[in-house]
Amino acid sequence: MKNRIQQYINIESLSGILLFSGMVLALCISNSSLYDLYLNLINLPISITIGEFGLHKPLIKWTNDGLMAIFFLTITLEAKYHFLEGEFTSRENLNLPIIAALGGAIVPAIVYYALNYDTFPQAKGWAIPIATDTAFVLGILSFFSTRIPLALRLFVVALSIIDDIIAVMILALFYTASINYIPLLIAAIILLLLAVINLLKISKLSVYLILGIGLWLSLVETGIHGTLAGVLLGVFIPLRVKEMDQKTSSPLKRLEHALHPIVALIILPIFAFLNCEIAFKELSIADFYSSVTIGIVMGLFIGKQLGIMSFSFIAIKLGLCKLPCDINWRVYYGTTILCGIGFTFSLFIGTLSFEDKIFVNQMELGVVLGSLLSALLGVILLRKATRVSQSMVENPQNILIKKS
Repeated sequence: MKNRIQQYINIESLSGILLFSGMVLALCISNSSLYDLYLNLINLPISITIGEFGLHKPLIKWTNDGLMAIFFLTITLEAKYHFLEGEFTSRENLNLPIIAALGGAIVPAIVYYALNYDTFPQAKGWAIPIATDTAFVLGILSFFSTRIPLALRLFVVALSIIDDIIAVMILALFYTASINYIPLLIAAIILLLLAVINLLKISKLSVYLILGIGLWLSLVETGIHGTLAGVLLGVFIPLRVKEMDQKTSSPLKRLEHALHPIVALIILPIFAFLNCEIAFKELSIADFYSSVTIGIVMGLFIGKQLGIMSFSFIAIKLGLCKLPCDINWRVYYGTTILCGIGFTFSLFIGTLSFEDKIFVNQMELGVVLGSLLSALLGVILLRKATRVSQSMVENPQNILIKKS
């Protein structure tokens, strides 16, 4: 268990560095003589044609609709494993990240909406500040080395996974365009097939993946965002196999183990590079003070920490949960500020919220500023608050909850 957890955290930490590098590179190119070349790259048309059926999208859409579906598949597999067989099978371990994630989603959305409720389409961006970028947060925590207990990193992983689940539900409910019902019927049939082969405990991943591709194509044609296919496919991939196949490893574990480094080290950095196009010469002073920019900054920087801290404090005082072992409120607060780094998922929701280039620029500016403020203040507070010994970090078992 310790090796699996440590490997996960190491990959996420490296991913955070690559994500930051992709963001910085995109910002530099967007404000250089290579800007036109960069625009040509992200808008490069790519087509796939099979008989009379064809998909025609620019590179950035293939990334956001296609590659990000793999990202959603991966986080669904991770969530399923952790909640069914991993560290969070215990309700006592799970209560705090669930409650904290709810606060970290509800309050930022309220903060943003309070600043934009009377304007359209600005109000559509209310979900942008609700997410936490696991890779960035774990990447920052990795720099604190032995001063951060593994229990706290596990808490961040759980909170961000639940955050992502909440965000996926919001995407499905509020960010779906008009629906084409014939492809929707095909998608429903594919889901039924997935349910049947799951009940039969079929362990061949190829069967699930072929149906998953069909599900993605159907949802894209339906008008529902294709990334939802990743979530639905992940739900049906079995964690356990038939007794006669005990020598066969879990399909879920095999797929998650194969996809996690690809998603963390390749797909997410590519997403960051292609979606962080901000040409500062196109921005005005008014963009920095726009309701979209301010709403996102306030949602990520103020709303996140306020929501997580207030919900956590009340829940702990009511006896519903406990702080992770060897963690005090100062360290916990510093971590809640880091959870305001919404980068990847916030940008993704932003691309679905706005089409006008002006609002897209303001959205990207708000996400970058809000995430940077959260990162800077979080690091400063954690440096002052962390005084954890090496022995507290090395043992990953039974450290999530303080012993009574």
